[in-house]
Amino acid sequence: MIPPTLAAAQADVLVKRARLKASIAEAKHRLSPATIASGVADDLRDKAEDGVALVRERPGVAAGIATGIVALLARKRIARLFHRDAPPPSPLPPTVPNKE
Repeated sequence: MIPPTLAAAQADVLVKRARLKASIAEAKHRLSPATIASGVADDLRDKAEDGVALVRERPGVAAGIATGIVALLARKRIARLFHRDAPPPSPLPPTVPNKE
């Protein structure tokens, strides 16, 4: 016959082993690439919905920000539009006309 303390210890081991296996299974599920990707997709969807709601509330501010971003990205092209008056630099040095 098994002493009561030994039986209690064996039962305790079985309970703790079952808890450990459950924890490992949960960790594997939470760390799986599919679960992580699903969580990221949900977060991005929520942020996009918040952004759309904000743009609908304040379209003028959104248009101003978008204009500023476009101007920042296209600053070189915009600058070229205003500097067309100057002639392009000549690749050859000026020549002296013949006096014959």
